[in-house]
Amino acid sequence: MACCKIITKFARYIRMRRLINIAYCMVVAIAATFVVSCSNETDTTLNSQQSNIEKYLKNSHQPKLIPEEELGTQPQDNPEYYTHWGLDIFRYITNMYDEGRDERAIAERGDDISITYTAYIFSSGKPSSTDIFATNDEASIEELKAQGLNTEYEWSSDPMVVRLGGDKLLPSLSTALEGCREGDTVEIYLTFEAAYGKHYVGKVPSKSAQMWKITINEITKR
Repeated sequence: MACCKIITKFARYIRMRRLINIAYCMVVAIAATFVVSCSNETDTTLNSQQSNIEKYLKNSHQPKLIPEEELGTQPQDNPEYYTHWGLDIFRYITNMYDEGRDERAIAERGDDISITYTAYIFSSGKPSSTDIFATNDEASIEELKAQGLNTEYEWSSDPMVVRLGGDKLLPSLSTALEGCREGDTVEIYLTFEAAYGKHYVGKVPSKSAQMWKITINEITKR
């Protein structure tokens, strides 16, 4: 009898272990499915933003732009172009061919730069004033006021001074501004991975692509 009881208990133990293992495998499978689903969603969003930015710059932007690596294939003089770092950071210098530009100070990491900027949430076309989430540009502020926005406590037209490569500037913006010159006006397009990522920041929804228009007013070497 004692032997039978031991065998019965052992059989119950084996069944219980099997149930635990099955439950564990189900939890792991569900978790893996969730991770894959989130990863696929992130990949889809990122790929869509990369495609939208490139299509806009090449087709809808005025002037239409070519990637920097295609400069040697263009017959016209001084073609307008954009530079990109991977598929997450895109930069267009609007005054690249201005006379005397090469004589101006160049922005390097560690420099303090005074900037006027307007930041937009970017979808697929030219951003408008309704897409602005931050600015110190007086014209943009006045436009927002005309639309009824109270800018008294949130917006200032004072130039912003930031250190290139410092913690007050997105790393992606530092990357794009490095090599620009004093007096440049720069358009910078960022996928969400190069911007605020999956975080909600102020008026900016999670996983938002962005466009920044920045004028470098002054460069102070350190």
